[in-house]
Amino acid sequence: MKRTWFSMITVTGIMMLVILITPLGVNGQRRGQEEATSQRWSPVSIGLYVGYDNQPSGEVAGAQMRIPVLPSGTVELISGANITFLNQLKEYQFNLEAVYNTGTTAGGLYLGGGLAWRNTMFGSELTAGRRTVRGYSIVGGLKAGGIAGTPFSPQLEVRWTFLKETALNPRVISLGVNVALW
Repeated sequence: MKRTWFSMITVTGIMMLVILITPLGVNGQRRGQEEATSQRWSPVSIGLYVGYDNQPSGEVAGAQMRIPVLPSGTVELISGANITFLNQLKEYQFNLEAVYNTGTTAGGLYLGGGLAWRNTMFGSELTAGRRTVRGYSIVGGLKAGGIAGTPFSPQLEVRWTFLKETALNPRVISLGVNVALW
């Protein structure tokens, strides 16, 4: 008899513990409740950046557009174009990359890669013809969320471009700012 009484107290105690830790707000079967709010897409953003390209040793200015692929913004497509300013010469580059963001819309690290096209003169003479070569790029950076509640978010980025048909492999480090469009 003693053992049965102890077992009944143990089972009752376990049941009370389960009742205490079970969530109380169970609304799964109720009618007339509000619809669950859907997750908003992260905004498309556009931005400008300046930096330095250490392979041809020149300053860089560029623009980019960041388009979220997933609603959370963890995967983005980045389309960007920049100009490298050299002595009596300008080189143009276009990138299309996919990046994975480790943070949220409030900022974080990102890493990715994609395609690159660079238009420049090949040869030592300024009269040499321009040519566009293609390749791929690896990009990584750090972006912050909006500054003091504004839609402006700064970024620090490193991009390494590997071009086919040439030994030129530009490495750009840049600092920029993006603005969310909505």
